[in-house]
Amino acid sequence: AVTNEPVPLGMHVHWMWAPLNERGQMGGPTCQLVSHSPPATKRKAKKSWIRCVLEVSSCDMIDISKSDSHTYDPSGKTHYQSVVRLVTGRKHQVRAQLASLGCPIIRDTLYEPIAGLTLDRLGQDEDEEEEALDVGVKACRVPTEPIGLQAHAILFGGIRAKARTPWWGDNILSP
Repeated sequence: AVTNEPVPLGMHVHWMWAPLNERGQMGGPTCQLVSHSPPATKRKAKKSWIRCVLEVSSCDMIDISKSDSHTYDPSGKTHYQSVVRLVTGRKHQVRAQLASLGCPIIRDTLYEPIAGLTLDRLGQDEDEEEEALDVGVKACRVPTEPIGLQAHAILFGGIRAKARTPWWGDNILSP
């Protein structure tokens, strides 16, 4: 995953609002809303929330060059490439969790507008946070260009497939 902010290393546990993950779900925002805090009761957790876990094992500063092979303009921006291991696999999990940490994936117009906004923060300064969430959700759009996310490798049914170099290249900068 490529972001403009460094992603904190380690295990990250979040909770996704379950009704948005149901097969064939229509209506509501197209993005997944998350909470950093667990639900108040196990009953609520089972009924309305899905536990999502991922591990960020590295986060390195990278150089993205302007290229004929993509239309992304990297000028004046710092970029970080993170290695993420999914412990649970949920719809939009990496995108939603990194955005909730304030590190949205580059070009991800669906989650960038709600970066840093989580459902558990609504109770703190309710009016201000709720308004920010409403504005953010209204600005969410399905991306029309490739985002900075690509599986490095996938293992499924005993078969391992390894990806090619991503569109942004593979230019990790030495410290």
